[in-house]
Amino acid sequence: MLIRLLSIFALVAAFSGCASTQLKTQNDQLESRVTDLEKNQQAKDAEIVDLQYQVKDLSSKVEVAKPVESDQSAPDSGDQAAVEKVSVAASLSPTIRVKVSAEKIQRALQAAGVYTGPVDGKIGPGTKEAIIEFQKSHGLKADGVLGRKTWDELKTYLK
Repeated sequence: MLIRLLSIFALVAAFSGCASTQLKTQNDQLESRVTDLEKNQQAKDAEIVDLQYQVKDLSSKVEVAKPVESDQSAPDSGDQAAVEKVSVAASLSPTIRVKVSAEKIQRALQAAGVYTGPVDGKIGPGTKEAIIEFQKSHGLKADGVLGRKTWDELKTYLK
């Protein structure tokens, strides 16, 4: 009877040792996996930051490379420089980041019901407020900048 009891005790001790060893091994494996995942995440975060800088750099190059829009009327040579300056300033607008005319933007904003001003081709405070209102109502980042995502939503109102 005593031998049987000692045998059972020895078996319990042996199995409990095995279980704790297995748990320790699994714990070590999980910690190693978490460490690997954290390293991968840091690498991806660094890659995202790098890509954001590349996008900013390319965006500034695209903005500079945009063609100068000319006035429909033919100004005399003294007025040509003034027209070009205005056109360059309009193409480098911090508010409009897509190649779309201001009139088209204003018409789309009117059709969306967020702009009540005139369609005059000028991006003023009223147009910018309408862009922000449109962005808010469509779950977009409400920064007043008409970028690709905002334009993709807004242009549907022109059809």
